[in-house]
Amino acid sequence: YLHRVGQLDRVFASAWSFTERDLWLSHYGVEDWTTGVSWGYQCCTEVYQPMPTDGVTDIELPYQPNKTQYFEGCKKRWDGVQPRPDWEEMTFMSDNIQAGSNIFLTSGQLDPWRAAGIQSVPLGSHKSITVRIIENGAHHYDLRSSHPLDPASVVEVRKEEMHAMEQWIQQWRTMYPSKVESLTSVL
Repeated sequence: YLHRVGQLDRVFASAWSFTERDLWLSHYGVEDWTTGVSWGYQCCTEVYQPMPTDGVTDIELPYQPNKTQYFEGCKKRWDGVQPRPDWEEMTFMSDNIQAGSNIFLTSGQLDPWRAAGIQSVPLGSHKSITVRIIENGAHHYDLRSSHPLDPASVVEVRKEEMHAMEQWIQQWRTMYPSKVESLTSVL
């Protein structure tokens, strides 16, 4: 048991070895080596999540978000992009999701964020909205690279996600055939 605790200590030590620059970038929605470009952009547009931490009630370094600096960082990095702090809550954190379409939401059974997520398809939602709780799944497990030891539940959800996206693309191509032709000629 103590051997495992020592291993955990090394894991946490490596996780805490961010530079000040990496810490600033991760809190201000700009991509770094841990998040990638797409998450940095999404944090500056749709997923505004500057969360204060104190290092006492959480496992993060103490941090107090500064909205002005956050907005300035986003505008500078993404050529004038203006964060929309309430967009995510207004769109996904209520029954408003039923107004959307072509949405596939997953939560891992082992994901601590699951409690804040949508657990089932709201009444009146479009048939293209899918919600899945992944047995033995963790946060974003289905979005990570596949591995031979992935649980069957994760493998199946990935197949279902791919099938849904293929259907959405085919529906778009059917609805907008001239755009498909012009796009194909460019490529």
